[in-house]
Amino acid sequence: MLKALLAAVVVGTWNGNWFPSGRAEHRAHPDVEAATIKAVGAMLRGGIDAMDPAGTNDLVLCFNEIRGPRVARELCSAIGRTNLSVAVVTGYRRRDRFDQQQDVIMTTLPVAEASWSLWKSSKGVRPPRGYAMAKVVVAPAVTSTVYAVHLKSNYGATTDELRAANREKRRLPIEQLVAMESPGKSRNKAAPGAATGPVIVAGDFNADRWRREFSEETIFPRLEEAGFENVLALLPEGSRGTHPNKRWGDSALDYIYVRGLEAKGPPSIFPAEGLSDHRPVFVVVDKPAEPSAGD
Repeated sequence: MLKALLAAVVVGTWNGNWFPSGRAEHRAHPDVEAATIKAVGAMLRGGIDAMDPAGTNDLVLCFNEIRGPRVARELCSAIGRTNLSVAVVTGYRRRDRFDQQQDVIMTTLPVAEASWSLWKSSKGVRPPRGYAMAKVVVAPAVTSTVYAVHLKSNYGATTDELRAANREKRRLPIEQLVAMESPGKSRNKAAPGAATGPVIVAGDFNADRWRREFSEETIFPRLEEAGFENVLALLPEGSRGTHPNKRWGDSALDYIYVRGLEAKGPPSIFPAEGLSDHRPVFVVVDKPAEPSAGD
């Protein structure tokens, strides 16, 4: 019997750097923000069009550091795909207000479920933020779970103790995510114990899989042991930089991990055009071939 293949999906991730103001705890003039949203929409659309010139593939986009729902909707509109919509925006709080670093998932696929959550604390360790989650229908009876994540940075970590504490704040979220998506787990109450379907984890991990200073990180091997593919690893060494730095060299901080989906080729990293300190990353994925009924 013929094998059935899912049509291709373009998966992308990008950190907006306090989008759209570009500064912490700061609001640019509305005209400036509107111009930034328009420019970023065009920049991201350029990357999408390069990956999908015919405009026929579906999209799953995971963004970090977006101010909130209104900005997310305006960015979605600026990208200019008429069937693209915002699936979920987190609602992280910062003291008496909403944080200006929210995670967002946008998609052209039908959304069966969407939610967000804070990471759980453990033994006095409290990871910042949490995750956005959307279950998107990629084919009849096939639902893929998408997570947008933004892990703890090393900003201001000047001692070994602070760096170790930050590693732990990155480790705990990945352990929780892997546990949620382990075989035998299921979010579907009607089918407890069922194996999970395809999964996408994308966002700013604030750690570099290949740099010496992150050699003690466990997040990358943990995901890979759990069956996730790091699509950034498909690029040659020296071509993986998503966070440019003239002094220290480019770092690979923004990742797309997939399980139950296959990358059709290496990802592409596009210039941020001065609109963020992170470059957008896109990859085209296919669901692996499966036997059709009666095979």
